[in-house]
Amino acid sequence: MKKLLLLAFVLVAFVGSTLAQEYPIDKASMIIGGTAMFANMSGDLYEIGDESLSLISITPSFGFFVAPGLLIGADFTYSSLSMGEVDMSAFGIGPVVGYYFNLNPTRTEAKGAVYPYVKGFFQYASMSIEYEDESVDATMTSFGGRGGFVFMLSNAVALDIGVQFNSDSYEPDEAFEDPDLPSESVDGTRLQVGAGIIAFLW
Repeated sequence: MKKLLLLAFVLVAFVGSTLAQEYPIDKASMIIGGTAMFANMSGDLYEIGDESLSLISITPSFGFFVAPGLLIGADFTYSSLSMGEVDMSAFGIGPVVGYYFNLNPTRTEAKGAVYPYVKGFFQYASMSIEYEDESVDATMTSFGGRGGFVFMLSNAVALDIGVQFNSDSYEPDEAFEDPDLPSESVDGTRLQVGAGIIAFLW
């Protein structure tokens, strides 16, 4: 009986070692994190009168590496801005696909490693806009790409710095009375820069 238990323990240990990840972006690793981004926006959607808007958004994210460097996951975004008498907020969710580049495959220590990446995403958001006594709900779809890098602060925690481009399409449930505010389907773009902290589970 003891020999059988010992044999089972050795087999479990062997299987576990063969499945273990060799580096943070290896197959079966996971990431959990969040990024704060500053956006400069343009287009009919983001112009009030002759002024363009800027905002800060918070983006928690989750991902799973289905192959070395290849990530599939989801982003969640909350955005809010206030400009004069206009208040806008949005909550979005959507899939993301990315690839992280391992510049030094022979590196044995994760701490100090740098992994550049590129990502593409699609997002669906629920938006609310308030102006004076008016309030309009809307839906917004967004797609785009992001490029950046992660710097490993430890074997599990990394600093994430990136630049992101969004192409947004806005569809209001009803029209504003004020002609300076979007009252029909309009498009806009966002160029965002941001930084955050992510954790690798590997």
